[in-house]
Amino acid sequence: MRGMDAKARRALRTIRGCVRSERYIVLPHFTQQMDRRGLFWPDVLAVLDDPAEVKAQGFDRFSRRKWILTGTAADGLGVEIVCVLDVDERGEVTVFITIY
Repeated sequence: MRGMDAKARRALRTIRGCVRSERYIVLPHFTQQMDRRGLFWPDVLAVLDDPAEVKAQGFDRFSRRKWILTGTAADGLGVEIVCVLDVDERGEVTVFITIY
């Protein structure tokens, strides 16, 4: 987690934990963008495993902090993932908004 501030490290830990415990939502736009770019879930996991950068990027329309994870897909292409952290009745959940 090189070069990340404490908030970014905490966000990345939360996102990874949500994925491990299957506490995430993939929005249709995210899936469409994956299809359009020829990406698969292992590409997303590759970025989560070794991101080049994790940064806060404003808020979504529900006032949730947006996080941008930049990294390399399994095939070597550069990828940016946009997601938000949320909470529901069962606890923390990550919402994957888009990927490009």
